[in-house]
Amino acid sequence: MVVRAGHQALPKNQPAWRYLTPAREAMELAGEWKVRAVRGGPTLPPAFTQKGPASWTDQGGDWERFAGTARFETEFSLPATESADWLLDLREVRDSARVFINGQDAGVVWSLPMQRNIGALLKPGKNTLTLEITNLAANRIRDLDRRKVDWKIMREINFVNINYRPFDASAWDLTPAGLFGPVRLVPLRAVSP
Repeated sequence: MVVRAGHQALPKNQPAWRYLTPAREAMELAGEWKVRAVRGGPTLPPAFTQKGPASWTDQGGDWERFAGTARFETEFSLPATESADWLLDLREVRDSARVFINGQDAGVVWSLPMQRNIGALLKPGKNTLTLEITNLAANRIRDLDRRKVDWKIMREINFVNINYRPFDASAWDLTPAGLFGPVRLVPLRAVSP
C-alpha cells in the first residue's frame, strides 16, 4: 500500500477507501496440498502430496538441496455466505509466494503479513488456490560446499565469510522452505470509521 499526503484535493472520481474487518471466524484450508518443483535446481525433485502445509525439506533427498520455485495447490469449497471481501492469510511462507486463485494471478506476498485480498477472484463452491513459492539459495549453497563443488567463480572479489576466512557453507543448518501456514480464508465486512 502506498499512502500519498499533500495539500491538493483528491480527484472527484477517486473512490473512497473501504475499511474492512473480519466478519466471522476464519476458514482454515487444511486439506491436501499437491507440491511440484517448477524451476530451480540443482535438479527438480519428485512431486509429492501432503496433508496441510509443511517445509518441502521434510521430504529429504533432492528437496533438501533444492533452491527455486515449487507450486503448492489445493482445492476448497467456499461457503455460500455474503462477504464484502475475503482475505487470504498464509501466515508463514519461506520465502515469497505468487498467489493464483482459480488460475488468475492475485499478486505476490513477500513480507509480513503474508496476506492478500482475493474476494474478487473467488466463486461460489469449488475453488483452486495455487501458490508458487520461492525459497532462498541457502540449501543449494550448503549442498555445493558439502560436495566440494567449485562454484565461487568470482573474477574480481575475494570471496570470504564475515571473519575474512574462506567462505564455506557446508556446516550450515538446513533452512526450512515452502508453506508453513496455517492457511486461512477470513470473511470480511465493510465498516465505517
